[in-house]
Amino acid sequence: MGRVEYSPLFETRRCRGRFIYRSFAISLFVTICFIWHYRFSHITKGEDGNWAWLGMLASELWFGFYWVLTQALRWNLVFRQPFKNRLSQRYEKKLPRVDIFVCTADPDIEPAMMVINTVLSVMAYDYPTEKLSVYLSGDVGSQITFYALLKASNFAKHWVPFCKRFKVEPRSPSAYFKSIVSSGYPTDPSQAKELGAIKVQFQKYYDVVMPYLKAILVNANDKSNRMLRAKAMECISLVGMVVGKEKFRDDAKQVMDVLMSLQQSQLDADDPTASYMLQAWARLCKCLGQDFLPYMGFVMPPLLQSAQLKPDVTITSADSDTEFDEDDDRNGWPGTTNTWEPPENLESIPDIVEAFEESK
Repeated sequence: MGRVEYSPLFETRRCRGRFIYRSFAISLFVTICFIWHYRFSHITKGEDGNWAWLGMLASELWFGFYWVLTQALRWNLVFRQPFKNRLSQRYEKKLPRVDIFVCTADPDIEPAMMVINTVLSVMAYDYPTEKLSVYLSGDVGSQITFYALLKASNFAKHWVPFCKRFKVEPRSPSAYFKSIVSSGYPTDPSQAKELGAIKVQFQKYYDVVMPYLKAILVNANDKSNRMLRAKAMECISLVGMVVGKEKFRDDAKQVMDVLMSLQQSQLDADDPTASYMLQAWARLCKCLGQDFLPYMGFVMPPLLQSAQLKPDVTITSADSDTEFDEDDDRNGWPGTTNTWEPPENLESIPDIVEAFEESK
């Protein structure tokens, strides 16, 4: 019988600088011994002094004992690097079956798009397909979530093989499409071809999804729906970037008109619409290119003005008498109206400039 080649599942590497650490550990242990010697050679007298002396001795003994125990790991520190591909090759037929439950409760707080992206990313795990089962549990039985899952099951027939064949990272469709928009499409011809086929599959659902997103953008005017409107704005701009200008052009004018109307309205200081809108402008500029030029007069002034704002942060010490409302949406954080907006808005400026440079 031929000898079977053995490949280790991990490698062990010793930590560098062990001599320095051991010298430090020895000096620290000597210091601890000096502390014990001092404590035993300076025994206090008197009832009150004895209790204090016993307390100090107990704490110092416990500190020294605990420190000695931890040196078993630190004295000869090593790092182990596993080889995941070898583990799969050796035990793939013995890997157990895995059931993964994705739980969702409120379709308003947890939009169907986010839930479905989670399901698809889990389905694309680097694990034997026949041993992986994914379940979606919806507490309220939302019809929107059910319909989205039904459509996602067809999309998964193309997405999961694509991820496993080309080792796609990240495996969430939303995160992956967002990354290729910023970093560029793959250069591998076969991967680019399959990605184009997946894009066609995605475009099939554009006519189903976009009307709902536009309806939310137009009708979600209540204060309780401000974040929903902002997220719809984000989704529209991301979808437009994915499907491209030719597909998105018919809906672009209506979306831009709504955004201009919102920008000219009086928004509350804590309304997230303003920040999401400026980032959506940058994405729409990338999508439309030169067709975005007529809207530059509306976009750049508020963008530059927001980028010049100073962060509004209030630091409150623990001894302060300031009280926070438990029902506050900020969950105990001090009032901040534009704390994080300026950096994000500054990032939108080069995006718009770059989009016009590429479209020339």
